[in-house]
Amino acid sequence: MTTRLLEDEKLLYDEERVDFAVYKSLPTLHAAGTVPGLHTIKLMITDRRVIIQGAILGGVQITEFDLWYPGRCPTHDCDVLEAASSGTSQPGGEYLRLIARAREHGPLRSDAVEMYLYLNDAKRLAHMLNEVSRPQPAEWR
Repeated sequence: MTTRLLEDEKLLYDEERVDFAVYKSLPTLHAAGTVPGLHTIKLMITDRRVIIQGAILGGVQITEFDLWYPGRCPTHDCDVLEAASSGTSQPGGEYLRLIARAREHGPLRSDAVEMYLYLNDAKRLAHMLNEVSRPQPAEWR
């Protein structure tokens, strides 16, 4: 799986193997896990967005979510990241929770998108996302 980053977009974090993921946007609910050679979930964090990819059979991409930071969306129809937090659950362990708002969506998806990504660095990643997604001061633009 490869994703082209935008010009001057910087990759801050790259995780080739998210253990398990849950995607919720009512009325839709999906769950998937990483099974080596069969299904993989990849997470990338850049200075502009969070990219979550799913692939089967060693790299045939089947889905991609781009959650853009507020004010950094290049088009009018992006999903915009609203919150990042972490937690733990009994069966899955540590997770990263992402909440995004869809500007446009189809009939099987609501405005709100919730994703739970089960991986080891969830607490650190939530902190990183809260820092990097803050609006930039005007003098930095």
